[in-house]
Amino acid sequence: RKTRTYMIVGSTEADPSGDPPKISNVSPLGASLLGKKIGEKVQVTLPNGESVAYTIKKIS
Repeated sequence: RKTRTYMIVGSTEADPSGDPPKISNVSPLGASLLGKKIGEKVQVTLPNGESVAYTIKKIS
């Protein structure tokens, strides 16, 4: 499993190729992560139909 860091931002600030990637709060991933707490698991269905599981490790 990989550890990934994302920054959730407004849609006008989104830059998925940034370091860290900035994802929109209205994207499938961003919307699924908002409001979650450390330790929570999130299942996200991406626009291509792929389902990906995430576990929240850190929030800052």
